[in-house]
Amino acid sequence: MYRLSSFIDTTDYRQPMSPVYNQYSRLAADPEHDASKEAERMIYGPLFKTGFIIDYFMRNNEWFGAEQVILTSASSKTAMGLASVAQQNSPGVKRVGLTSPGNVEFVESTGLYDKVCSYDEVAMLSLLPAVVVDFAGNAGLLAKIHEHFSDALKYSCLVGATHIEERGEGGMRAERGLPGPKPTLFFAPDHFVSFFKEHGPVDGGMMIAKTWHGFLSAVDGSVKIEKHSGLEAARTTYLEMVGGHVDPAKGIVIEP
Repeated sequence: MYRLSSFIDTTDYRQPMSPVYNQYSRLAADPEHDASKEAERMIYGPLFKTGFIIDYFMRNNEWFGAEQVILTSASSKTAMGLASVAQQNSPGVKRVGLTSPGNVEFVESTGLYDKVCSYDEVAMLSLLPAVVVDFAGNAGLLAKIHEHFSDALKYSCLVGATHIEERGEGGMRAERGLPGPKPTLFFAPDHFVSFFKEHGPVDGGMMIAKTWHGFLSAVDGSVKIEKHSGLEAARTTYLEMVGGHVDPAKGIVIEP
């Protein structure tokens, strides 16, 4: 008997959104699913996929000739996902994580990076040809990276904004005058549409699942999962995260 493995929400008001946000998979047919790792999937899942598709984009462009990738906000889940996929699929590219001084020990403990530096050590980075993937959204930090590498920087990829207070129109204006390549916004949903057109949902899903399970093995034990209940716990946790007060070694799941 045929069983539907996935479906698409075709409700009118959802159609302006990327098709990626309207697709649903049944767990029984999902190669990523592991019932014992549901908490990890809630915490890492969508962010890991962004890391996967960044690595896919970089590999398709032969990493723009770079020998190393600089990842800002290296303790973030998306950066960890990219570092893991690059470790699996692009082992010849050195992975350098940048993070706040207080997070250096945690980032090193993940084993996902070849080198970990604090944000005030940018000037000490090797001038090997590099690409930067900026998850922090800190215009001042990005400027330091561009100024340090200059022509040795082969591509500048803007993904996130974990440093919310450092972003804004003023920061984006400053980015346009930086030495080296112009920072380019990476919109993951569009890249996923192209990815699935090329590989199809089954083969594409298996490619993601393979690296997902590799990621889970790599970070096992790095993040302690905490479970809390209720709307007030969700509100408190959200405000703590926005304020930058949540230890990156914690993964928080809110239950009803």
